[in-house]
Amino acid sequence: MTVFSQFAIGRTAMRAFRLGMNLSGYNVANANTPGFSRRRLELGPLPTIAVPGGWAGMGVDVVSVHRVRDPFLDFATRREMGRLGADTARAEILAAMEPMFGEVGTNELQGALTNFFDSLESLSVQPDDPAVRENVLAAGRQVASTFHRLDTYLVESRRSANQQVADKIDRVNDILDRLSQINVELLGLEAGGGEASDLRDERDRLVDELSGLVSIRTVEADNGQVSVFLEETGDTLLAGELAHPLGTFQDAEGMHHVTVLRGGEQVDLTGRLRGGALGGYLAVRDEDVPGYRERLDTLAAELAREVNAVHSSGYGLDGSTGLAFFVPDPPGDHMASSIQVNARIEEDPRRIAAADAANEPGNNAIALRLAALREEPVTGLGGHSFAGYGADLMAAIGRDTASADASRQAGETIVDSLDLKRQQVAGVSLDEEAADLAKWQQSYQAAARYMQTVNRVTEMALGLLAG
Repeated sequence: MTVFSQFAIGRTAMRAFRLGMNLSGYNVANANTPGFSRRRLELGPLPTIAVPGGWAGMGVDVVSVHRVRDPFLDFATRREMGRLGADTARAEILAAMEPMFGEVGTNELQGALTNFFDSLESLSVQPDDPAVRENVLAAGRQVASTFHRLDTYLVESRRSANQQVADKIDRVNDILDRLSQINVELLGLEAGGGEASDLRDERDRLVDELSGLVSIRTVEADNGQVSVFLEETGDTLLAGELAHPLGTFQDAEGMHHVTVLRGGEQVDLTGRLRGGALGGYLAVRDEDVPGYRERLDTLAAELAREVNAVHSSGYGLDGSTGLAFFVPDPPGDHMASSIQVNARIEEDPRRIAAADAANEPGNNAIALRLAALREEPVTGLGGHSFAGYGADLMAAIGRDTASADASRQAGETIVDSLDLKRQQVAGVSLDEEAADLAKWQQSYQAAARYMQTVNRVTEMALGLLAG
């Protein structure tokens, strides 16, 4: 082995150990950087050479600088992020709705129904009292306005979810755009022998965010580029450098639908996406809220139908008969938003029917039948009373809200646990980096002493030759 070979051993060692110190410092500097994966230096021996009497090593080589990641933990975490995103989105909308409807037994709807039937009971006691009739009219207005307000709450909640759907579609497409750019940059950088760990970190952060928006699966090619597919349908969102953004259109109600390009056509996936925040908002917009609204419409329609059936058979103080108390009659679609007290009754409360015969001011037969509707089972409500059906609706909203929140909390626990395990693998441990830094420093000092020793021996050898 020549003296030059000996110097080469020391030089390669010092260069490798200095790089190790730099990497430890880089890790420490980014210990609090979100999404940063710690870097590790992989060293290997340089090829040996033949020397008289055997073989001799030529030093150390830097094999690679790579990020520390666990692909399985990434997969598991992202899968749970999709579920958490859906639960969080659904819980957000439902939690905002719950205070509007109140608790069972104390909510606005049940209070309005109670006041209405209380006023009818008072009418049965004093059927010819003008003040009592005004109270019945006011209670009827209160019932109608309460249905209107609750329906408006539901419509606004649905619109809010719909706006979130549009926003999430935009964000998904922004992320796909950037991921396609990263695929181009990464391929060019690594093909030229560069190190693309920072790009890979950015890509992982974006894929994490995308996983919270829609359920996806990813595949990394041998060249380092990543492809993204929708979990529910298998449709391609990203293939190498080519992004396939989600499309959207609005229906007659202004609701955004989600589409994807498949075979040259835009295919509507709205009913199939239920993962991630996008899926959660779609579920609450297209399933939960319409379900509540349908039940509210049913309650308003059956109340109008039953009350009108009795009221129209009676007589008012002015001798009028055949009048519906609530309109429209018969009930139409979306009755909760359209129910009103009949304008003819609004004009003259004497037209409120309390008697079953004309010109009998003290007759309360119809008023008694109207008051009795409070507790009667209604076929159109599945055998429930009006109050019971209303209470079930409020309870359903409360149950769904509690269930969504419980799922969200459970999901957060799972994601936090998985992310902690990811951080234990990929995150920076300051204690570990301090130990590595000391190791690299000591190794660097040893290599430097080796170089000094080789230098002194060389000088001594040259001195002997000169002498």
